[in-house]
Amino acid sequence: MRLTFRLTPALSLFALSTLFSLPSFADDKWIEVRSAHFTVDTPASEKDARKIADQFEQIRALFHGAFPQLRIDPAQPVVIIAAKNEKGMKELLPEQWEVKGHMHAAGMYQQGFEKHYVILQLDAEGNNPYHALYHEYTHALIHLNFTNVPTWLDEGLAEYLGNAIIGDKESRVGVVDPGTLYVLQQNRPLPIETLLAVDRFSPYYNESNRVSIFYAEAWALVHYLMLSPEARQKNLLTQFITAWTANRDQLAAARQTFGDLKKFGQVLETYVRLGNFYNGVVKNSAEAVDKQASARPLPPAEVLALRGDFFAHHNRLEAAKPLLDEALKLDPNLPFTHSALAYFYYRKGDAEAVQKETREAIRLGDTSFFSPYLAATSMLQHGVLMSGGDGDSLHQAAALLEKSHQLNPNFAPTCDALANVYSISPDSQKAAIGASIQAVKLDPTVAQYAAHLITLLLANNRDADAKVMADRLLASAFTPAERQMAEATVRMVAEHQSQGDDGSAAATPASNSAGTIVLQRRSAPNGAATSSDGSRAAGSAGASSAPRSDRPPAANPAVPGIDGVLTDVDCSKSPSIAFDLIANSGEVEYHIADVGKVLLANSSNGPVPGCEQWNGRRVKLWSTPPSNPKQIAEIAKLAFQ
Repeated sequence: MRLTFRLTPALSLFALSTLFSLPSFADDKWIEVRSAHFTVDTPASEKDARKIADQFEQIRALFHGAFPQLRIDPAQPVVIIAAKNEKGMKELLPEQWEVKGHMHAAGMYQQGFEKHYVILQLDAEGNNPYHALYHEYTHALIHLNFTNVPTWLDEGLAEYLGNAIIGDKESRVGVVDPGTLYVLQQNRPLPIETLLAVDRFSPYYNESNRVSIFYAEAWALVHYLMLSPEARQKNLLTQFITAWTANRDQLAAARQTFGDLKKFGQVLETYVRLGNFYNGVVKNSAEAVDKQASARPLPPAEVLALRGDFFAHHNRLEAAKPLLDEALKLDPNLPFTHSALAYFYYRKGDAEAVQKETREAIRLGDTSFFSPYLAATSMLQHGVLMSGGDGDSLHQAAALLEKSHQLNPNFAPTCDALANVYSISPDSQKAAIGASIQAVKLDPTVAQYAAHLITLLLANNRDADAKVMADRLLASAFTPAERQMAEATVRMVAEHQSQGDDGSAAATPASNSAGTIVLQRRSAPNGAATSSDGSRAAGSAGASSAPRSDRPPAANPAVPGIDGVLTDVDCSKSPSIAFDLIANSGEVEYHIADVGKVLLANSSNGPVPGCEQWNGRRVKLWSTPPSNPKQIAEIAKLAFQ
């Protein structure tokens, strides 16, 4: 895609109101349009659905045109539900109307484990009603390629493409939002060192207030780097990304790329003051718009299942189940309803129900990659992997995972789960390591995949390779929790090498070479906890590292994240917190000695709830590997879903 430029005034904004003035049709007649990279479901017309698909194909093409070397397609399919009007939005996002005075957004981007949902309102008004959607979609693409990307770059790029104006024949990038321009004109700019240092814990960062000096200046810096002739000639943005990727020190990378930061700050301030925010005019890519995109009507049962599945992804499980049950009554032979129910039970932590629904979905002809993945991992979470498993069960699990991988070769959790299954047998260690390497390549942002690979390499006495991976893991660590885990992994590799030098290390891998720390739990066999991806996980008894006599030592402490629901939360002894986690593997008891040492996050970008609000919340929990097999793991991160 060739990028051409016209010099147009900053305030020459083109309204999207006419572009999205869409006709109204009966709400009970839904249609689905599938383009090359998006699925659009709507009660509006086929023309409307195709227009929305084209919009997102063009945003995808804009990102690819700006960064042709980067990945542009997440492993998860992106499903867009286009409501005709506010009434439809209220049915999909009722929480926005539950609080009086709550802002009613024109759209929402909901990232999920195996699927991304986009909700938008077709008759939304404004110059760019889908700014937030384009913004969040850009985040998803950025995070495909980088771990812990600098906040100014992450938000600046998202704002830059979020403001794009998508036309029928050409699109405009670099358009300035009037609110952003006002903030830039009315406030003194942040010093460039301050702007670069802002992270998600900084007082300057407020996700709920995108009209702020930080967002405005981050947008202006990206605008300068993307469209300023001087910056483009020197290729400054690419140089910065290359330098930052090499050393992970963005201040050093900035000085290397921009020179004296005080002088560079003055250059940026002059750029903003002059207001020469030219628009880049991009001819729409003919390849991005697939006029042959398939279309089909959606039967009522599938519409109900679609809404129920979205609610399950949107953490409204109580609203999801009645819709899914009604869909099942209308058409018990619809594969999608059973796959949606499987996801619902996956969120509820009911592995037996997941097994039942995934197998029924597959029997009825479901072609999604996630059904065989869930079928396999729910088998593993029943204890097949932990107990060593019988040959038939392990063969079935491997076959299901291989089918899932064939249907979607870009889904890293499948590769990670395959590595765990293959690692059971000494005869398939090479396949296990290969699958683990593939998981790391597909999603290098997940440190747990690297930890699994290091474990496998050590189990197969490939200490030199394990050391290379451990050193890389340490170099890429960003947060204190990540660094703690990486340092523990480096120590584990060093101790394994030391044992080998002493002649005490085993010459061949153990039969369950992917074995992990076993944690005593209630209501699950063999005392082993598992993660949502089918691999075993280490639990935590808090910050203490005292040995546990009721648990045999494990040679290979892999530490994947565990999905589950918090119950019996005890906040009475803060900063110590105790709780149970109901996961697919059973109910596990946890104790955090000092919650201040645990990284808390909210995947929806909202505030982290206080301890008193934890009961009943769905979370993902990560733990760090212990420094030696006689110690227990520690909780490193708790992310609320």
